[in-house]
Amino acid sequence: MGRWHGEGTSNTVPRFAWKNDNDNYRVSDLYVKNGSFMRLKNIQLGYTLPRSLTSKVFISSLRIYVAAENLLTITGYKGFDPEVSDYTSPTEGDRSSGIDRGMYPQARTFTLGFNLNF
Repeated sequence: MGRWHGEGTSNTVPRFAWKNDNDNYRVSDLYVKNGSFMRLKNIQLGYTLPRSLTSKVFISSLRIYVAAENLLTITGYKGFDPEVSDYTSPTEGDRSSGIDRGMYPQARTFTLGFNLNF
């Protein structure tokens, strides 16, 4: 995995050790990642049929639409979802705002529908 094995080798990933001789629990920027992203969160496209067509079948208005949520995300982030939520651990009770703990990403949803008024 490219871990550090001595002078002149990788200096980006610390050496793995079962014991904590390296003091690996101290604060480090090793796991700080660029989480910038751009997301198309909600979009809806619809069409209302003309009243001249709908009035013939006793409908005052008819609108047909298609909608999408979380349609597009542009990011270089390697985790599941760059929009890391404010998560509270049920076992530890701590808040870990901004920490990606591998939660499921937000679902992409498509909706097709119509609004009908008589």
